[in-house]
Amino acid sequence: MGAVRFRINAEPIAQGRPRLTTIGGQARAFDPKKSRDWKAFIKDVALNAMHDAGHTDPIQGPIVARIRFGFSLPKSQYRKRTPRVRAWHTKRPDIDNLCKAIFDACEKVVFLNDTQIVRIVADKIICAQGEAAFVAVEFSAVEPLTDSS
Repeated sequence: MGAVRFRINAEPIAQGRPRLTTIGGQARAFDPKKSRDWKAFIKDVALNAMHDAGHTDPIQGPIVARIRFGFSLPKSQYRKRTPRVRAWHTKRPDIDNLCKAIFDACEKVVFLNDTQIVRIVADKIICAQGEAAFVAVEFSAVEPLTDSS
């Protein structure tokens, strides 16, 4: 089975901390609205990518995930004479929370369960001046391990 790739042209959003409430004396945890909306958007994009790639079922077996999160350059850092180039994003949000939102949204769409992901290649960058924020995602099957691997 081939790879599934998609690109989201939007500012990346991390998985938020679960919120707690009590219903009938029982504590309940739920996703914040911002996280729910972001994951619903990703799921829709992933469904379209699966359809465009000709996949009818989720990927089976071990998977490698390659993700790049591109954050927009803050307006305060724009320069007229020497436009800013891409740079590493070393501030919040954490990369693991960014990945978690993608994995949760793609579960049962691109793959059955996020436990299938055996390798993650992810990075966060600040986009070059004039470049729009984005999230580029690729999921592909991994070759089986051999004794010499």
